[in-house]
Amino acid sequence: MARKRRNSAFGLAANLGLASMHTGITLWYRWPMLAAACAATGEARNTPEMARMVSEKAAAMVEGVLDAQKEMFRLAGAAATGRLDFADFAEAPAAIAEAGLRPAFRAVKANSRRLSRKV
Repeated sequence: MARKRRNSAFGLAANLGLASMHTGITLWYRWPMLAAACAATGEARNTPEMARMVSEKAAAMVEGVLDAQKEMFRLAGAAATGRLDFADFAEAPAAIAEAGLRPAFRAVKANSRRLSRKV
């Protein structure tokens, strides 16, 4: 018997809403750091926070691509073996998008928590 998954469309919408809140918190704390880094010379210096931003985004992107591929293979395998109900086809794009965005959501949430504790 196939395991029951939560509603992917609702989960995706809820996670997008939470990510927007965490993005606002992160930008609130990072914007002064970025402005200070660019103010002196007019170009961004290689500060540790800026290097961390780039590496986190690259890591989340690679992890998201791999997670989306895993979800596509899971759905394709379930469809090929007959374990995927016809009603589940409608939620397949949302499930793939949610799987691909999950690492980015996790990084945004971790950044907002880490930066708000620093101050």
